[in-house]
Amino acid sequence: MQKGYWEDGSKLQFDGLVTAAAETERGLVVRFEKTYFYPECGGQLADGGTVGGTTIAGAQQDDAGPYVVLPPGSSAEVGQSLFCVVDAERRGRHTQLHSAQHILSRLLDDRGIRTLSFHMTEEEASIEIEATAVSDSVLTEVEDAVERAIWRCLPVETLVVDAADIAAYDVRKVPELAGGPLRLVRIGDLDTNPCGGTHVASTGEIGSFAIVRTDKVRGNTRLYFVAGRTATAYYRRNDAVLREIERQLTCGLGDISASIARLQQRDHDAARQVKGLLAMAADELAHQALDEIASHGVAIMVLDGVPTELARMVTAKLTSASGPLCVVVYPGGGTDGQFVCSVPTGSEALLATFGARMKESFGARSGGAGRVIQGKVDTRMTPDQLKPLLVAE
Repeated sequence: MQKGYWEDGSKLQFDGLVTAAAETERGLVVRFEKTYFYPECGGQLADGGTVGGTTIAGAQQDDAGPYVVLPPGSSAEVGQSLFCVVDAERRGRHTQLHSAQHILSRLLDDRGIRTLSFHMTEEEASIEIEATAVSDSVLTEVEDAVERAIWRCLPVETLVVDAADIAAYDVRKVPELAGGPLRLVRIGDLDTNPCGGTHVASTGEIGSFAIVRTDKVRGNTRLYFVAGRTATAYYRRNDAVLREIERQLTCGLGDISASIARLQQRDHDAARQVKGLLAMAADELAHQALDEIASHGVAIMVLDGVPTELARMVTAKLTSASGPLCVVVYPGGGTDGQFVCSVPTGSEALLATFGARMKESFGARSGGAGRVIQGKVDTRMTPDQLKPLLVAE
C-alpha cells in the first residue's frame, strides 16, 4: 500500500488498482495499491470523492494502511482498476487550513508558545497552545505575521529523510523517532516540521487568514482560525448576519453599536417600569387575596399573560395571612404554568399534602420548604379544581 498523497498532494484523479475489498458494517472497505485519498489522521479531515463513480463514505487508515469505505451494496474486486476522483474543493480547504497551521505554530513557537495539538472541522481549524492566556495585541501581531508569510508565496515541499539525519534540519517539533524514514514538510525558509498531511504548493494558495476566537482548555488556550476558502465562508456568514441586523435595526453598519445601545437603554427603562407596575399589581392582588381568605378561608388566583414573578410577589406580601393562598400563572396564556402556594404557620402539613395532590391530579412538579412551595404544571387549571386541594380533610 503506497501513500500517493505523500508523493504528490496535487494529484486529484488516478486509476486505483484494488488490492483488497471486504464487506463490513460500515460498507465496503477498499484498499488500493497506491491511493491519493487522504485518510482522517493527524488532525486533518479525510478527503471526499468518488471511486468508479460512487461517492465514498469515508477515508480512514489502520495498521494495514489507508483505505476508503464505499456505501453498502457497492462492489469492487481484487485486481480491478477503478477511476478515482478526489474532491478538489474539500481537499483545497483542508490543505489551506493545514498549511496555515504550520505557519501559525512556527510564529507562535518563535515567541516561546508551543503548539500541543491540532484539530480541523469543515468550517475552521484550531490549535491548543501551551499558554494560559494570549493578549488581543499578541493575537493581532501573530495574525498579521501569518498573512505576511502567506503573501511571500513561500514554496511548500515535502522531504523524506532518514531518522539519523533529522539533526541536519531545523525541525520545529522533533517526534519520537521509530528508526524509519521521516516525512518533513518545509515551508520556504520559515518552517520545517514532520507531518503526514497534505499541503498547498505555495503559501500564496492559502490566500487569507484570521484568528476568529479563543477558548480555555485544560489550563491552556485554544486558538480557532480560518484560512482561504473557510475564511471566505466565515466572512460571508458574518456579513449575512450583519446585513440582517442592519435590516432589523433599520440602520447602517456604522450605526449598529449606537442602535444596540439605544435598545439596551430602552430595555432597562422598560424593565424598571414593569417592576413598578408589578409591585402595584401585587399590592392589589394581595388585597383581593386577603378578602378571599377572610370570606372563604382560602384564596386561589389563576392569571394569564403575566410574569411568573408576580405570583412570588403576591405570596411574599401575605406572610401573615390566616389561610392558604395559591397563585397560578400562565405567562404565555397557554397550558404551561407556574404556581406558588403558601400556608399559615402551623399548616405546613397541608402544604405537603397540596404538593402531593397537585402531582397526582395534574402531574405537577413542585418543591420548597417551610411555608411555601412552587412548581410547574402543563395543564390548564381553574380555581374550582384547585380549591379542594387546599382544604384540609
